[in-house]
This record gives sequence, C-alpha cells and structure tokens, in this order.
Amino acid sequence: MKQQDPLKTAQDLCMHGIALSQQGQREESLAVYAQIIESFGKRRTEPFLKVLATAMFNTGSCLAALNRNEESMLAYDALIAKFDNQTDSHFALYVVKALMNKAYRLNALSRNDEAIATYETVIARFGSSKDPETMPYIDSVKSFLTERQAVLDAREQTARA
Repeated sequence: MKQQDPLKTAQDLCMHGIALSQQGQREESLAVYAQIIESFGKRRTEPFLKVLATAMFNTGSCLAALNRNEESMLAYDALIAKFDNQTDSHFALYVVKALMNKAYRLNALSRNDEAIATYETVIARFGSSKDPETMPYIDSVKSFLTERQAVLDAREQTARA
C-alpha cells in the first residue's frame, strides 16, 4: 500500500477540521487543527505554510465561537508571530484577519483600548496595501476607526456644552 503524500494528508486533515467546525463539532475540529500544527508546523514550503496558516486561523475562530476569548487571542497571536514576516500577500491577509479578530475578542472582553490599539496596528502596518484581497479588510478597519473617532468627538462636544 502506497503511503499518502504528507501535503495531501495535511490538506485532507484541514478540510476535515473545517467540515467538523461547520457541523458545530468545534472541539473535534480543534483537535484536528492541533494535529496539523503539531505534525506539520515545522515545514517551511509554501504549500505547507498555507495549510498551517489555515489551521492556525481556524483554531482562533473555533475558540472564539466557543467563547474562549483568551485562548482565541493566543491562537491569533501565534499565527501573527509565525507569519508576520512572510512576503506573500496570502499570509499578510491571514495576519490582517487575525489582528482584526483579536481586536474583536478584546472588545468582547471590554478591553477597548487594547482593541483600538490592535485596529490601529492593522492600519499602521497594512494601511498602504494595494492587495485587492486585503484592501476591503483595511477599509473596514479605517471606517470603524473613523466612526469611533466621530462618536468620541460628539461625546466630547456634548460634555463641553
């Protein structure tokens, strides 16, 4: 019997994790993602890194769906640390989305100043991106920060009146 290609194995596991999550079996999905990270986390080729980025991002998303916000943010931090210096726009998109989701989790924990600082990090680091996949996320963060500033300005004017 022929042994399956490791990349195909990693991809199949990732698809299985996604399917489990979509079926609401998030704990099982987390176990699959952990297996991917453990088994393939040291690989450096781009195809493996793409599977790994997906598994790491989905780990954060599953934890968030389970309302395990602190663990979710740690998962996003791990993804950011691993892929922050990658030059491929595919990985930059994962970092942007991880930062955005982390900020959302911070808001859920009423850590608003940290959330705003995280959103501002997205703009500082990726605000000039011309990548068509990343730009809508950046625009969303810019709009959010602009609206937030308008609310703060209105509150300040009301307080002075």
